[in-house]
Amino acid sequence: MQAASLKSMLPIVKNEVRTIRSALWFRPTAFSVLAALIAMSVALVDGYLPVKAFAWFPEVEISTLRDLLNLMAGTMLTVATVTLSVLMLVLSLAAGQASPRAVPEIMADTVTQNALGTFLATFVFALTSLLLLGFGAVAGPGITLTLFCALILIMTSVRYLVQWIHHVAETLKLNRVVSRIHSQAEEVLKYYLDKRHASEAGERRSLREPLMTLHPNRTGYIQLIDEEKIRSVAEEQDISIEVTVQEGDFVHPKRLLLRHEGPELDGATIRALRMAIVIGFERSPEADPRLGFELLTEIACRALSPGVNDPQSALACIEYLGGLLAFAGSCPSQHYPAKHSKDGRVIFARADFAALLVRSVRPIVRDGAGVAEIICAIMSILEELSASVEPEYEGLILEEVRRAETLGLESLQLGLDKQVLTEIAERIKGANSKREDQ
Repeated sequence: MQAASLKSMLPIVKNEVRTIRSALWFRPTAFSVLAALIAMSVALVDGYLPVKAFAWFPEVEISTLRDLLNLMAGTMLTVATVTLSVLMLVLSLAAGQASPRAVPEIMADTVTQNALGTFLATFVFALTSLLLLGFGAVAGPGITLTLFCALILIMTSVRYLVQWIHHVAETLKLNRVVSRIHSQAEEVLKYYLDKRHASEAGERRSLREPLMTLHPNRTGYIQLIDEEKIRSVAEEQDISIEVTVQEGDFVHPKRLLLRHEGPELDGATIRALRMAIVIGFERSPEADPRLGFELLTEIACRALSPGVNDPQSALACIEYLGGLLAFAGSCPSQHYPAKHSKDGRVIFARADFAALLVRSVRPIVRDGAGVAEIICAIMSILEELSASVEPEYEGLILEEVRRAETLGLESLQLGLDKQVLTEIAERIKGANSKREDQ
């Protein structure tokens, strides 16, 4: 029981780590503290350093070191300020080109945070060393050691400055953002499908009347659900619970969070159930398989808007969505996470292949039905899926094919485009009929 509880806490811990990692303050703060500690360590060990070991180093005057540290402090503060200003511009452009929900991943970028952290660490080291020199805490071999530490930090800062300039140019490429979102969505989908399969679940228990309801005490998005905690509460109270929301859903105090068998639970149990469902101001990708699909769809729809008018970016999103849907469709429904706990006490809301397919296809079909390249690309993806997914999903694919065909024929202007669209749709339907006959 304890091992299972610790395992269920892993997504919550990962979400907190991701939140800290995405914060711009964390890594620069850690680097700055480390730089200050290094400068103070030099002062502490100054009296214990063997003079003979540093005899072959060139003698450095305090005035020379002070001038170098003054130059470092002023330069690095300027560079850090410019870097932060450019980063804000990059975040604004990324939010406009791709999606505002893609900004946290750019903020969590390792190169950017390392660069900003190195610049601030160099400034803090220079400032701390200047103060220690003023106090007379550094002398003799410590001056030489401080000089070498300063030179190392300067070279590291120059290296990160050059790398960061190139990295910013790469970050602004929309395909880079799309590729990053796809990689994260694929990882989350694999984690989601690795949960306990429906085929491994026990018999589902039905809820007995009277039913009590539980509502959230705050407004926001469901970020994580501690399923093991909810199951343990159901076992302790000997009741069945139905969780009516899933990760990614928006909730408020008037929306139903879960319902359970009566009688009413005590305050401590209600608090435990509320704490098992983490609510935040934004969606978290850690346990939400729908988010990556929706982000790619959102970028595609934004690219098709009159203000952007970039069909090629929309086509790139469609191709990446096709890859994700092919992976999701390769798993039969019994290999998707079970919709109830192993003992059948807790019923969960789950995202299945149908939900992922609808969220991926319908918004793009709605906005791109009048663009021949877009609607034909969607139909081509559906054709590939129809031939590769599990047979039980073919009905869902055909439903989307018919819907896309109808909207496309209503929106396309050229008869030739309509003919091509009809040919693809008929080819998909014909191939499906042949598979059914076999």
